Amino acid sequence: MDQNLEFYLKFVKKEKVSKDAHTFYFDCSGRGIDFLPGQFTQIFLPIEDPERGNSRYFTISSSPLNKDFLTITTRIVKSKFKKTLFELTPGTEVKFLKPSGGFVFREEDNEPRVFLAGGIGVTPFHSIIAYITVKKITTQITLFASFSTVEDIVFYDEFTQISKSNPNIEIVYTITKPEESKSQWTGETGRISEQMIKKYVNDIADSSFWVAGPPTMVTAILEIINNLGVQKEKIHKENFSGY
Repeated sequence: MDQNLEFYLKFVKKEKVSKDAHTFYFDCSGRGIDFLPGQFTQIFLPIEDPERGNSRYFTISSSPLNKDFLTITTRIVKSKFKKTLFELTPGTEVKFLKPSGGFVFREEDNEPRVFLAGGIGVTPFHSIIAYITVKKITTQITLFASFSTVEDIVFYDEFTQISKSNPNIEIVYTITKPEESKSQWTGETGRISEQMIKKYVNDIADSSFWVAGPPTMVTAILEIINNLGVQKEKIHKENFSGY
């Protein structure tokens, strides 16, 4: 493998960010790791008899402007890979492949953006919004993030604070199973719908739409967007499968 395409970073720590999701921090200080907000990487772990290989793809949840840590945020499910990831000890070196992917934010495109995320599919938008916030970019952003229960939500406090301080960014969380939530919820409920999008997005015709999440969710949202009359060239998608 081309050595220019791979690099090693030391695992630093993990942080629980929802009922079953964690953010994993890797030390990239002084490494000059460059990527665009929204891109993904491939991570390799030493796994004996892996059922689906010893690597997985993860969107980078940190901003490219964060030169101290590269982070991924993922749900911990019952797989050998996720178990190995969860049990990493600080200082362990992990192999990464050079970030790639076209589901990215480009500053030269200043059209309003509508981000639609299902579950952990919110991670590329976290990278993008963190990047926009630091650079004080004035692009109009509306993020819809759908989770099953209140306890599944990630980045809530951070996104809420960002939206309060930046009038160009609006964050809309919606819960699809409020009856199963242990915490009280006063926000939107139900799946992301045509009516919900119309409620918060004033300029649908001139906006670009970016969809990330499980394949079934992405398919359903694409149908809604098509019904809204959005032009195909303004629609972008990223499937999060097998996580």
